[in-house]
Amino acid sequence: MKKSPLNKILTESREKKILTFKKDEYLFREKEESDGVYFTITGKVKIIKHENQPMQTIINLVSPGDVLGIHAVINEHDFTSSAIALVNTSVCFVPAEEFRKLVNYNNDYKMHIMQLLCSNIDLIESKITSRTEKNASERFAELLVLLINTYGISENNELKIDLSIDDLANLTGTSKGYLGKIIAEFCEKDLIRFKGNVMEIVDQEFLEKEAKV
Repeated sequence: MKKSPLNKILTESREKKILTFKKDEYLFREKEESDGVYFTITGKVKIIKHENQPMQTIINLVSPGDVLGIHAVINEHDFTSSAIALVNTSVCFVPAEEFRKLVNYNNDYKMHIMQLLCSNIDLIESKITSRTEKNASERFAELLVLLINTYGISENNELKIDLSIDDLANLTGTSKGYLGKIIAEFCEKDLIRFKGNVMEIVDQEFLEKEAKV
């Protein structure tokens, strides 16, 4: 689990509580009032926008140690995205008002929040660059490398996260049909094996070269 400097807030918070979410359950929804900040303890979460529209977009995948909801709480506006548990997930929740009070009285926390928000901007810029400068095969390889680095692989070389074709296509920035062709090509080259939602990584080194990372 990643260590965040903001985790120190958890030791100071008197109103924090542990929340658990089952697979496919929402932590929060887009356009809902931002009720607090969510520190992920275990599990995996996807962040999506425009949930009920044809162009629904997965904008991030979250792992233990990540913090959700900060920008909405700090700016005191509604959540701008939805968070959905990909597996059973637990978080430590700090109410919005208490979180803002703790941050207002600690300059170190303010700096950490600025760094976190800047990192998010860097991530967005990187994704935009990837989508404009890389073809779909390169983007898919890049996604697999990202998933390996974020969630790891098992002793059987299987990704420790199960994503549907729809999710993978969304994250790659291509259609479901075209991604199916890319997956078939990767399987024929014996780079991966894909069955159901289980992805086995056969040749990580080649994927990294293909991804140009």
